[in-house]
Amino acid sequence: MLRRTATVVSALLILSLAVLVAAGCGGDDDDDHGMDGGMGGMMTGEAPAGSIRVGLVNWAVEPERSSAPAGKVTFWAVHDMAHAHGGDAGGNVHDLQVMRKTADGSFELVGEVKDLKMGEAKALTLDLAPGEYELACTVVEVVGDEAVGHYAKGMRAPFTVTG
Repeated sequence: MLRRTATVVSALLILSLAVLVAAGCGGDDDDDHGMDGGMGGMMTGEAPAGSIRVGLVNWAVEPERSSAPAGKVTFWAVHDMAHAHGGDAGGNVHDLQVMRKTADGSFELVGEVKDLKMGEAKALTLDLAPGEYELACTVVEVVGDEAVGHYAKGMRAPFTVTG
């Protein structure tokens, strides 16, 4: 009986610690990183209604849809907890940039959310014109003695805005 009580108490302590750690992972980041009507800041709870979820994992940008109609578009950028960080592999922080393809084939930044830590999510609302876009993470971090560019590792996905 004493052993069972100790096991239950241990389990409750571990659960309480997990809840405290999870609560501490959030932040009160009110920076507005969006342009053209973007909304930065930590979003709690569920994704905004009608938003497009964009998972950010090592080393991919995974939008739930690859297109949207022109006008107000809300992206729900999520640094997914489902992917593992192998030791010194990097990828502890991700960004989401929404970039529009220009006539010369280069990209211009339309809006972004920055510094998403593991488990964090932020909404970004933009007024998008029809065209070709790219959703990307352009974080560059130093791991050991090496610079790791997330974009170079494949963290990008095409996105189309229809007229």
